[in-house]
Amino acid sequence: MHAGLSGQIVTVPDPMLYHTTNPMKVLSIAIGSLSLCSLLHAQEDPKNRAAPAAAGPAVKATQSTLYGLLVMEIGDGQLAGQVSQMNCTAVKKGDGDAVLKFNQDVGSDMSSALNEVQKFMNVRHNGWPTGYSIEMSFEDRYQPKDGPSAAVACALMVDSLLSGQALDQATAVTGDMTATGSVQPVGGVPDKLRAAADKKCSVACIPLKNARSMSDYCMLKGLRPATTIQIFAVGQFDDARKIATLPRDASVEKAIKEFAEIARVLKANANLAGAVKHPKVIERLQSVLKSAPNHLSARILLDSATGAGAKTLSAAGSLEAINYESEALINGIRKGKAETLGNDKVADAVGRLTKLRPRLDKRTSAYADALLEFGRTFRTYTTGNSAPQTRSTFEKAAEDMDSKAIRVKDEWDKLSSDQALMETVINQFK
Repeated sequence: MHAGLSGQIVTVPDPMLYHTTNPMKVLSIAIGSLSLCSLLHAQEDPKNRAAPAAAGPAVKATQSTLYGLLVMEIGDGQLAGQVSQMNCTAVKKGDGDAVLKFNQDVGSDMSSALNEVQKFMNVRHNGWPTGYSIEMSFEDRYQPKDGPSAAVACALMVDSLLSGQALDQATAVTGDMTATGSVQPVGGVPDKLRAAADKKCSVACIPLKNARSMSDYCMLKGLRPATTIQIFAVGQFDDARKIATLPRDASVEKAIKEFAEIARVLKANANLAGAVKHPKVIERLQSVLKSAPNHLSARILLDSATGAGAKTLSAAGSLEAINYESEALINGIRKGKAETLGNDKVADAVGRLTKLRPRLDKRTSAYADALLEFGRTFRTYTTGNSAPQTRSTFEKAAEDMDSKAIRVKDEWDKLSSDQALMETVINQFK
């Protein structure tokens, strides 16, 4: 769920011809060079002559479009998914190597990602086209853009220009990508997919390394998100190409059509968790996965139906859920002022975190427990007969609250210093 030009190759003419002010000298240089070249050519063995440089790939289409999935910050660290129709246009310009660039302001991360795309396309298509300016843009051109999330979408559009194959206009894509075509994880995937479904996209590609984040989301929110859009998990560029490029492979097309029918039936059922366990539904989900093993929506539903899915959130999903549900508590600790905490907000946070606690990765439980203890202590001192009535009892309460806040910070520091845990988190959320 950033701007610039990357990898441009510039051919610089012989500086002597630009810095020589005497026209006779220019002519002398040219004649001398011609005479020398003629002499060398006369003595050259044709068998040893170098073959002409291979021409770059042809541009077979001048425009391609695709929905890219991004996120934007909406305040207090919260993210919202954003769907933007991206456009890639090849404009004929001179005879030099093609320029690949965004034609709007983007940040450094997005520019760097486009540079990786150009490297990959250069290798994939045995060179780079000449005589074009290949320009990328978003439909909302005047909103700031950054991050690597558009890399796979950019690669698919450039590949479409060079192959001449159209892209499916109901497919949305997110993911970073290396110069080898390896698709890398990005943040905010559930938010992006929710936005894609709202935009009426029927299919979406997300990085394989983000697949668990979607499973986590369905564990917390229910199975409905897995039926609103067909999600494919892609590990390599070619995985995404099979989904987004038309015509699709027969097996992929079969999987998409079959899952659409399953989703139509499930959406009409109020008890989705029960309906998905019907033997006929299980059989058809298995058929979808046989045709397209990377169909993540089908995998999530089938795992839920058969009990094969994870019973707890991932480490990354656990931390994200803890911080989201206890936002009021964390903000109070950061500000260091108990009076900034609203009792109702604390009560809500404690209730949500208590409900979440059994689903957490056990490595994150101590952190959640510290937050719960802080919240419950706050409520003890702000409600009923336990509220401080004198200066001494107020100071004791403040000291107790401080000690609980310190424990929260200590538990967070322990998590942050756990290298294995942090590597797991980084691999799932960038």
